[in-house]
Amino acid sequence: MQKKKIVLKFSLSTGETKIEAVGFKGKSCLKATEFLEKTLGETTDFQKKAEWFQDTLEQVGTITTDLCF
Repeated sequence: MQKKKIVLKFSLSTGETKIEAVGFKGKSCLKATEFLEKTLGETTDFQKKAEWFQDTLEQVGTITTDLCF
């Protein structure tokens, strides 16, 4: 499992700020970065990485039964 982190990148020449959510699956990145987007201002571009399309559920155990005889 990849460690979750938020990476900020600033351009000194253009003043542009990029926010990258690393290790988040599905739309959980939106909630994690929401406070930064509100603080920094209008969003002009949103790019979905492969993780966006992954389920946010994680398997924590397995149940085995003999329901079919």
